[in-house]
Amino acid sequence: MVPELIDLNSVVGWMKILARVILLLVVLALGMGAPTRVLAQTRSANANSLSADTSRAGRALGLQVVLNNSGFGLGLYFSNDLSDTFRYTIETSLGAAKDEREVAFFDRFGRRDVPNKSNYLLEIPFHIGLERRFFRAQIEDNFRPFLLMKAGPLLGWAYPYFEDKNKNGQLDTDEHSFDVLSGITHGHIEAGVSVGLYIGAHFGAPGTTSQGVRIGYQLSYYKNTIALLDESIKDPSRRIGTPVIAVYFGRTR
Repeated sequence: MVPELIDLNSVVGWMKILARVILLLVVLALGMGAPTRVLAQTRSANANSLSADTSRAGRALGLQVVLNNSGFGLGLYFSNDLSDTFRYTIETSLGAAKDEREVAFFDRFGRRDVPNKSNYLLEIPFHIGLERRFFRAQIEDNFRPFLLMKAGPLLGWAYPYFEDKNKNGQLDTDEHSFDVLSGITHGHIEAGVSVGLYIGAHFGAPGTTSQGVRIGYQLSYYKNTIALLDESIKDPSRRIGTPVIAVYFGRTR
C-alpha cells in the first residue's frame, strides 16, 4: 500500500526530467570525447607551459531561472574561483512554494479555485555555496561538470488564500478568495534556513560567458509552522522540500 503522503505523479514526473538531464549531459560528454583526448594529451605534453589560469572561469554575474514543484522563480548569482577545482557562489531568488497536493480549477470565466488551500507562500533564500569541479584533467574546459552544496538564511512571506471574516478557517460562500497578487498585502514574514545539493555542468569556454544547468534538491526549514493547506487535509509544517532544476546565464570578468 502506497503511503498517502507520496505524490506518485510528481515523483514519476521528476524522475523523467532527471533522466533527460542525465542523458543530455552524457550525450554532450560523448560528443566531446575526441577533443577531450587531444586536450588531455596536450596538457600532459605541455604541463610546464600551460598556465593553471587558462581553465578558470573567473568572476561571474548573471541571472538564473529556477524550476521546482511550485512553478518557476527568478534569481541572481555571483561566483568566483577559489582554485582550479573549487568555486564559491552567492545567490538569491524569488519564487513561490506550494504543497504537492494543490490542484487548481478554472471556470469558464477564467476564475481560479484551489480546494482546501489555506495560504500562499513566497520564498527568498540567500545562499552561499561551494562548488567542486570534476574530471578537470579528462574533459575539455567548455564542459565542466560539478557538484554544488549551498545553504543560508531564508525569508518567507505567507499570506492568506481567502478572507476569513468569521475566523473559522474555512472558505465560506460569503467570503472571497485572493489571487496571488491581491492578498499579498495581508501577509507576514516567516524566517528560516534553506539548504540544497545539486549536480550540473557549465557550458562554454572559461572566461567568456557563464551558462549552465543543474538539478538537485532543496529543503527549507522555518522557525514556525506554516499551513499551506487546510489543517483537516494536512497538518502545518516547518519543512518544505522540492526537486529543483536551475538554468543560469551571465557574463564573466
